[in-house]
Amino acid sequence: MAPEGNNIVCRHGRIWLAGQPMDTDIRAWADAGVKLVINSRTPEEIAQLPFDHAAEVKACGMKYVEMPIGGPYGANPIHTAELAHLLETEPGNIVLHCRTGTRSAHLYAAHLLATGQAGGNPFETMGWPGPADPSMVRALIPANSA
Repeated sequence: MAPEGNNIVCRHGRIWLAGQPMDTDIRAWADAGVKLVINSRTPEEIAQLPFDHAAEVKACGMKYVEMPIGGPYGANPIHTAELAHLLETEPGNIVLHCRTGTRSAHLYAAHLLATGQAGGNPFETMGWPGPADPSMVRALIPANSA
């Protein structure tokens, strides 16, 4: 069960989509059974935080992975393939986050589409309440999946 007040925007099974956490949120995630944190913010954005994000995640016993989306990093479909591998091999709850959760939701939507789990609309499937950009999702789908 996801703890309250920790920037979780929506949950889809063991996948939690979140906005930028503070260090207290990261500890709450670990306490709630999260095993993997996937950060979709750019390194430039993370450098502006008042704490060492990756170090805090690791200090709480979770695995940390960066899949930057946006700015000079664009929408790289290799992240969707990497996400599929992580979802197959990593146990426990997984948080995908960026500043507001939107980029992470688009990455997860691309995964749902690429793996045939999207139903009619990947954003409805995951219960995403925020903005949805189909062109960003298409850009994130690996060529061999669509």
